[in-house]
Amino acid sequence: MSCFMLRTILSLAVVGILALGLAPMARAQDIDGITVHCVGVVVTNAASCPPASGADSHLTIQDAVNHADPGETVFVGTGIFPEQVLITKPLTLEGDGATLTHIQPGSVTDNTTSLFSGAPIAAILLVDGTTGVAVSDLTIDGSIAAFNACSPGYVGIFYRASSGVIHATHVTHIHHPAASGCQAVLGIFVQSGNGGPGLNSNVTILQSMVDDYGKNAITANEPGTFVTVSSNTVTGRGPTGPGDAAQNGVQIGFGARGLVSGNTISLHNYVPPDFVACGLLFAQAGGGLGRAKSNTFIANEQDICTAGVGPSANSPFNQ
Repeated sequence: MSCFMLRTILSLAVVGILALGLAPMARAQDIDGITVHCVGVVVTNAASCPPASGADSHLTIQDAVNHADPGETVFVGTGIFPEQVLITKPLTLEGDGATLTHIQPGSVTDNTTSLFSGAPIAAILLVDGTTGVAVSDLTIDGSIAAFNACSPGYVGIFYRASSGVIHATHVTHIHHPAASGCQAVLGIFVQSGNGGPGLNSNVTILQSMVDDYGKNAITANEPGTFVTVSSNTVTGRGPTGPGDAAQNGVQIGFGARGLVSGNTISLHNYVPPDFVACGLLFAQAGGGLGRAKSNTFIANEQDICTAGVGPSANSPFNQ
């Protein structure tokens, strides 16, 4: 059964997340009587949207997020939503399903920076400096907004010094077809700020799909970062050749830690001999081989790589 059909879903996911040590979602701190914010024509959660009491309607996701108080819910309906979204408070962002709800901007601009290098990043969905953000049942599609240049970096979902869960979500086409060798082009990026608990990230990525990405599908970098990557499908563009990126399915690096289990990771293969493409790369990471369990690897140049050297030109945002 497809992960996108598993709509038993966020309640089960959140139970699992709490067991893994993530902070619980903040309770709603409602100040206006509205706790549910609906965008477009919501089907799956229609009963919770207007004319239901305690709900309102918005034309854009960002407007709904802006109106939400911490701990509230934004339901996004069926259709294409051409925007970049910024979340800076605990909330739930849930679509009608990854095949039905698409966040697909027509263009992007840099809206944040790397906490390591200060390099500019254009993220389609940016979660910045908060905890308890749950994203589920939607697609992040970067195909139209691809700008075919290596700066700013291009990221589908960026948890920047933030914590939460990504569940039953499809991240796709975070890739510059005319500039495939760019290193800072990532499907999902989780990063901490090396500055203590307030700048740490703890994210669970569960039953999701990442494909057609430039460099890495899922990247977790810096001390203070912990990721749980479980039951996902990660599909590279391999084989890739000269001038393209040596792709990695999942990278945990530079002091980050993580548990990677039950995923299907395939098609990471770099033809030139100077670099190696990896299904799973631990680069100066806090977790090693013992933290990778029960994954299925298919047609990768190397399934699991460990590296004690770096940063390098092959390590996004750590150059």
